[in-house]
Amino acid sequence: MKETKISLSSETEKLVDIFSEIEKQSDFNFVYENALQKDLVLNIGLSNSDLETILEEISRNSNLVFKQINNTITVAEKNPSVKTNAPPVFLKLVTGTIVDGNGNPIPGATILVEGTTTGTATDLDGNFSIDAPAGAVLVISFIGYESVKVDVGNQTKINVTLTEDESSLDEFVVVGYGSVERREITGSIASISRQDIVSEPTYSFESLLQGRAAGVDVVADSYRPGAGATVRIRGARSLVAGNDPLIVMDGIPIAGNLMDINPSDIESIEILKDASATAIYGSRGSNGVILITTRRGYAGGTQIEYSASAGIQNISNKVDLMDAETFTEMQRDAARQQGSYTTDEALFLDWELEGIQNGVDTDWQEEAFKTGFQQNHQLSVRGGTEDTKYALSGTYLDHKSIVSNNDFSRFVGRLNLDQEISSRFKAGVSAQVTTSEEYRGGDFGSIILRSPLDWPARAEGALSSEFAVGESFPTLALDRDLYIDRRDRTRIITNVYAEAKIIDGLTYRFNFAPDLTYYDRGTHQWQTSTASVSNSKTSNILYENIVNYSKDLGTDHKIRATGLYSVQTLRETGTGVSVRGLPFEQQRYHNIGTAEETTSRSSYLNEWALESYMLRLNYSMKDKYIVTMTGRVDGSSRLAEGNKYGLFPSMALAWLLDKEDFLSNNSTFDELKLRASYGDVGNTGIDPYQTQGRVERVGYAFGDQSVFGFQSAELANSELKWERTRQIDIGVDFSLWNSRVMGTVGVYQQRTIDLLMNRQLPPTSGFASTLENVGATRNRGFEFNVSIVNVEAKRPGGFRWTTDLVFHANKNEITELYGGKEDDPGNLWFIGQPINVYYDWEFVGIWQESERDLASSYGASPGDMKLNDLNNDGKIGADDRMLLGSDVPSWTGSLNNRITYNNFDFAFFIYTTQGINIFSEAGGTSLGGMLNLRRGYNLNSRDVDYWTPDNPSDEYPQPRVRGHDYSTPMGYFDASFVRVRNITLGYSLPDNLLDRWGLRKSRIYSGIQNPFTFTQFPGLDPEGARDLDMPNYRTILFGIELGF
Repeated sequence: MKETKISLSSETEKLVDIFSEIEKQSDFNFVYENALQKDLVLNIGLSNSDLETILEEISRNSNLVFKQINNTITVAEKNPSVKTNAPPVFLKLVTGTIVDGNGNPIPGATILVEGTTTGTATDLDGNFSIDAPAGAVLVISFIGYESVKVDVGNQTKINVTLTEDESSLDEFVVVGYGSVERREITGSIASISRQDIVSEPTYSFESLLQGRAAGVDVVADSYRPGAGATVRIRGARSLVAGNDPLIVMDGIPIAGNLMDINPSDIESIEILKDASATAIYGSRGSNGVILITTRRGYAGGTQIEYSASAGIQNISNKVDLMDAETFTEMQRDAARQQGSYTTDEALFLDWELEGIQNGVDTDWQEEAFKTGFQQNHQLSVRGGTEDTKYALSGTYLDHKSIVSNNDFSRFVGRLNLDQEISSRFKAGVSAQVTTSEEYRGGDFGSIILRSPLDWPARAEGALSSEFAVGESFPTLALDRDLYIDRRDRTRIITNVYAEAKIIDGLTYRFNFAPDLTYYDRGTHQWQTSTASVSNSKTSNILYENIVNYSKDLGTDHKIRATGLYSVQTLRETGTGVSVRGLPFEQQRYHNIGTAEETTSRSSYLNEWALESYMLRLNYSMKDKYIVTMTGRVDGSSRLAEGNKYGLFPSMALAWLLDKEDFLSNNSTFDELKLRASYGDVGNTGIDPYQTQGRVERVGYAFGDQSVFGFQSAELANSELKWERTRQIDIGVDFSLWNSRVMGTVGVYQQRTIDLLMNRQLPPTSGFASTLENVGATRNRGFEFNVSIVNVEAKRPGGFRWTTDLVFHANKNEITELYGGKEDDPGNLWFIGQPINVYYDWEFVGIWQESERDLASSYGASPGDMKLNDLNNDGKIGADDRMLLGSDVPSWTGSLNNRITYNNFDFAFFIYTTQGINIFSEAGGTSLGGMLNLRRGYNLNSRDVDYWTPDNPSDEYPQPRVRGHDYSTPMGYFDASFVRVRNITLGYSLPDNLLDRWGLRKSRIYSGIQNPFTFTQFPGLDPEGARDLDMPNYRTILFGIELGF
């Protein structure tokens, strides 16, 4: 605008005429509201002056402010509080990109107008836009880089390269009750960045973890909408005390349903794996700790972001089932083998005969499955000043399943507010409200295994007398009018804190964190005229007092200390009632007091408390020798008197070799750190009152009278103590060639002693078992993860390709039981084997006609299964069972690739689990149905090649009406798989379109989730649908991200 020269006469003119004259002499156009003071008369006499000077003169003599966007000048009135004699204000839109020394965009960099609170931050691509007054200076900063000041001048586009600040280069990582520079970490900690979080659209927190960090295994429990997953860090170590990791959100431990956590609100995730890192959480951290940091406000202008995604879903795999012809002939073969087949009329039921005669051939999978739909919307507002920072978000999810009557919806609202009260005091609150509504249908396996001779229209017959008494029609569970199971949850998680700076380096913080959960469930089945209601309330309240001290002794010595005192209490109550015989089915479960019969009623109360003291000391010498020592004392109400309190110490060492003289001038290593740690943590993840025993109500019959009394249900143990895990960890962290290759490699061993387990008791004791500390387990493993910049961009927006590789192998074994080395086959616990194993007879083939005599000696005949006579005693008994594998994988791994070029981004993610065996109802139940001819049930088509005298198969036995003695040995499968879990292609709008539309950022994307799975497993899915449960689905989705 400085280059545009304008001449105006000295005559007095109306404002609108001045604008018109400028438009004639330049390429600029003015835009203003009709209500603007256009008729204002001004005397502006300037000859051959630049346009910026003229507008400043107009602003000085009026109450107007100007903003330039390309060739358009927007005119508006100043804030009424601004005096007309204030300096003239002329705003113009400045855009640009912030990159590092390698040309990589820096997301989250702050851009402030110097001397004001006006500011903004860069998006994921490093882009920004800001309204700046003429003559302004922009201050651009980011953690780890030197701040830069830029005079705006005539510029409307500013690109800045930030230089690394050697004094603050290290990224800070949350480690629990504080944060440390990444280079100073002494424990084994894995991080998941915001970039990784947003790269895969998902509403499940557990899904977000899978394959992202070495040592973290995530297995889907089910693919039912709203279902969770099992998360294990470095394997399972406890038999009954729980193996779930501790989840800590913004410093506050939370428990319960992880579906309450919204991934869109997360800024970063840290996973603490070794004893040194987890010891600060004592007994609660025995299974590892996952730290979640949510997005917070910042000093600068307000940012508004909206994101939405929607997708359709279809089943990714089906079970191969018999058609009607094959199914019918198999029934006949079974009857022929028994010698009882004469006619179909004598063999089949009436409805089966009708199906045969009418050519019915129903594929119940086609009837059960439909196209699902999922949508997710989030709106967030972040910003603040130097004193007040805020972040507010709301997210709504709606997931309609691929199976009717199995739906899930959720709303999550979150507020993070931080207030600087003075230079020494600050306070704040983090609050989250989650409400969810879930519907669950009935037995899914019974639906898809329905006889192909039956037909969907007969479901109408369920409403008449066509079904026998007690016979159910499973597809009724797909109709919400006939079968309802609704579950509503409301959860309120709050943390109110106050922090005071006592002296330089010493701070005190108090946290008050109530976590309240309300749960209601109602069920109703039309066919059986039954209903139930239940509800529960959980109150989990945490009080924490934290003191942090930091002191630098000269330039070579640093001391950091953290002290903690906390008290946590939990109270859970619940009630439930079930009834039968409702007078009006339309009332469902809303008025169960009118039912004919109350079949059950219950209520319960659980309470426990935990008191903790913790001290952590960190010492660094010359920024290359680091020691961390932690001691924590926990006292649990769930343990016996005299054993309630336990001390859990740990120690870790780190050596930054790249700081040594012998590596100081090398061009290969940016960072090379050797670390080692040892620690002791506890576990009391058991139900309360185990030290007191439990009584139960029992009934007795005296003649025709029933009386009730109480008896001891379990033997109390007044000596229960802490289950302890002692762990040693050795690792190397490295960064090579200017961060082109970064990663970690490590090994570990965990030994869990004083294992809490149910010890079997002799029948003469009157009890089945009692909980004792009588066992030990061990986990040994290897972890490796590396991030590689395969191709580095040579300019902003140039081609860039990165790869993340994760590998984890873990060996789990029981080393001691009941104080000795003897196995416990009854509980499937074996010395030297994993906690979860399969112990059964081994299937070795089918008895053939040539083996009739030998088969007879085993009580079998040709066509029966041949099992391994392990002890060669001429019979099959309990001693012939053997170990047939474990559902604990030998190793897991993942490969994540990201490619960016100009405004395009592309990513794909591959995950694998190998060396895992499972028992599956996909084979076991289906085979059992074939062997025992369960009425009305279909079978896997792979079972077609069964043995007959004319078809001497050695793979599948002959079906028999009388059934077989053994069926489970054929239900074991290799469940290893490789899955392409996510493919995403995105496009971000260029700056000129963003400027035109008034946007800060805009990205559209399309993706497909679970497009391919490679496995030999014959069932629906080798992970979350191993049995005939809700199947996995393939999702094709589209999304948009907008920033204002």
